[in-house]
Amino acid sequence: MKALDVKSLFKLMRPQQWFKSASVLFGVSVLLFNNGLSFDYLWRILLAIVSVLLLSSSVYVLNDIADFEKDKLHPIKKNRPIASSKVSINQALLLFALLFLASFGMLYFLNPFLVLIGSLMIVNNLIYSFRPFRLKDIPVLDVLCAALNFSLRVLIGWYAITDTVIYRIVLLFPFFIAGFLLSCKRLAEYDFLGSRAGEVRRVYKYYSEKSLYVSINVYFTLSILAYYFFADIFNKLLFLIGPWFFLQMYWYKSFLKEG
Repeated sequence: MKALDVKSLFKLMRPQQWFKSASVLFGVSVLLFNNGLSFDYLWRILLAIVSVLLLSSSVYVLNDIADFEKDKLHPIKKNRPIASSKVSINQALLLFALLFLASFGMLYFLNPFLVLIGSLMIVNNLIYSFRPFRLKDIPVLDVLCAALNFSLRVLIGWYAITDTVIYRIVLLFPFFIAGFLLSCKRLAEYDFLGSRAGEVRRVYKYYSEKSLYVSINVYFTLSILAYYFFADIFNKLLFLIGPWFFLQMYWYKSFLKEG
């Protein structure tokens, strides 16, 4: 049996991506600043953040299990723990199970409804990464599926605090921003990989620079429209947009470095 490499297991959880869970704080912030701040919710907010971090890490583990053969062909991703054989598939599955159980236990404690949202994140990842669906190989759907996780994180932040129905624009705005950034990431990776793009990632066989620029422009336009409606409803909360947007831009920059 392969010896445990704790450092590689931790790397498999992709802690450098945890700040993407700032989407949780976006939902929480809109709710609290709109209804009045209260430190009584602090422990619930912290627990929601930890649960989403663990849940997101479980999703990353599944992604790496699904893609380790392709990752071996990627100039950067070949160094990931599973692709580089530092972590075995069985060890990765055990790590996934532990992260899954811990995160779902916290979600249930906060609000049983959050178990459904967490389950949607897992299902979304399964159809994104695994056959027979594997939406990450289908143009347009690959971005839609990945962007959905951002809105699901917003939902977790919201329903960790309240049972009131969330405003649709609070879900759509981060969804469109995520779609814009993911499309930018696709274009950057497509250019970086060059002629090997389709070999390393199947979806690039169907993309072109032109189609990716179209995707970027569509999501950018939708983001502007969503911002307009958000501003119309929550005009006092526009200061929340800046920090959250720059966090997502930082995520995009780090995503490019990781590949």
